[in-house]
Amino acid sequence: MSLKQYLATMIIATLLCWTAWVFVLLNVDPFYANALGFSFFYLGLFLSLVGTFSTGLFFAYRFFSGRDWPLFKFVRRSFNEATVLSGFLVFSLFLRGQGYLNFWNGIILTAIFVLAISLEFSLKFPVFNNDRERI
Repeated sequence: MSLKQYLATMIIATLLCWTAWVFVLLNVDPFYANALGFSFFYLGLFLSLVGTFSTGLFFAYRFFSGRDWPLFKFVRRSFNEATVLSGFLVFSLFLRGQGYLNFWNGIILTAIFVLAISLEFSLKFPVFNNDRERI
C-alpha cells in the first residue's frame, strides 16, 4: 500500500467514523440506552479520535521533523501515539460518565498516560515489530 492510498483510506475512514459517531450522538437517548448504545458511542469516538490524531501526528512528524526516516516509521509512530492518546481521552470520558473520575483519579490516570508515552519513547526495540532500529 502506498502512502497516498494509506492517507486516503485513513481520511475516508475517519470521516465515516465521525459521521457514525454524530449519528449515534443524535439518535441514542442516554437515559434509555442500554450497554450497546454506549458501546457504539465510545467505540465510534475512539476510532474517530485515532484516525484524526494519527493523520495529524503523521503530517506533523513528516513536515516538522528534521530527520530523513522512511515514511512507514512516521506512520507507525503516529498511529501508536494516536491510539494511546485516544484511549486516554475515551477512558477518561467513560470514567467521568460513570461518576468515578475525580481529582485524584485524574492525576493517577494522567500519570499512567505519561508513563505509557515515556515507555514508548524510551524503548530500544519497538514492541510491534522485529526491526532493530529505533525511531
